[in-house]
Amino acid sequence: MGRNIGAITILAIAVVATGCVADPPAAQRVSNSHAAETLGRATVPSDLNGRTVQLSYDSGAGGTIVFSADGRTLTAIAADTGSRSSAPVAVASIAAGIFLVTWTDDTGAVISQVQDYRNGKVEGTWTRRDDAGRAVIETRTGSVRVTD
Repeated sequence: MGRNIGAITILAIAVVATGCVADPPAAQRVSNSHAAETLGRATVPSDLNGRTVQLSYDSGAGGTIVFSADGRTLTAIAADTGSRSSAPVAVASIAAGIFLVTWTDDTGAVISQVQDYRNGKVEGTWTRRDDAGRAVIETRTGSVRVTD
């Protein structure tokens, strides 16, 4: 699974490198045969529309993400500073309870995360430009859970 998440992360970076989506498509739903209700005791969302999620990174940082009811925007709230950033978001369902979530924050950094609610894990990249204009990619892993 680690190799799959890594490949998906690289694919996400490639997609983001071609340009950000100003008006992303609506979030997709997982088919009924792969819906959260069929996964037994795991409680996972079938989409992220209107959901609030808590992120905790192994680096110690983290925060809250609030997805809009239509799934087209999100508001990210940093746990350490309380700063808020709202932006368009692209959410792609990879499998039941696993989503690729991509947005650009207020600093211009592009964040791409694989949020795996079945296992409570998140793995992501932050792509930004340094003072010399070179691309810098940071990776973070941690945990994710729906809070509502």
